[in-house]
Amino acid sequence: MKLSDENLIASYLEGNDKSLSVLIDRYLDDSFRFAMSIVKDEQVAEDIVQESFIKAWKNVRRFIPTNNFRKWLFSIIHNTAIDYLRAKKEIVFSQFENINGENPYINQIKDDAMLPDELLNKAQNMFYMQSVLEEINPKYREVILLKQDNDMTFENIGKILKRPLHTVKSQYRRGIVLVARLLKAQNI
Repeated sequence: MKLSDENLIASYLEGNDKSLSVLIDRYLDDSFRFAMSIVKDEQVAEDIVQESFIKAWKNVRRFIPTNNFRKWLFSIIHNTAIDYLRAKKEIVFSQFENINGENPYINQIKDDAMLPDELLNKAQNMFYMQSVLEEINPKYREVILLKQDNDMTFENIGKILKRPLHTVKSQYRRGIVLVARLLKAQNI
């Protein structure tokens, strides 16, 4: 029988260290993917996840059992990643300028990576979307995630989920409407 997050936390607080290991194993992969979606660097994402789990461990006694552990953990990861992005040092391009104030290297530098404020905005949007998606019916959520995250056709989604095509399309539309309502209710 799979214990709930709250039961694992209670068990850990009662002295069962193994419960914390189970909880970490349960969320390790999702935590890494979430951190990666924010920072776009595997090594940094690993560091952020490790630091976030340490913060969660240090503050687990403050966790309120009526809250959702996954949301709590992901908010720690989100904040840790944002702190990293804010601390990232910027390159001062003026040091490359010649005596005329021109930078001969500027056209040679090509960086398609998002700027820290763009990453921050995207991370915040993803965090809100994940929390909103958790609030809708799982049958709608899985159709939306397969369509949006994996760029699948409705036909392929129907085959994977063993649902008729019209049902998949209907569930997608209903899910999107629910997401829009929840976002509007949160003023996002």
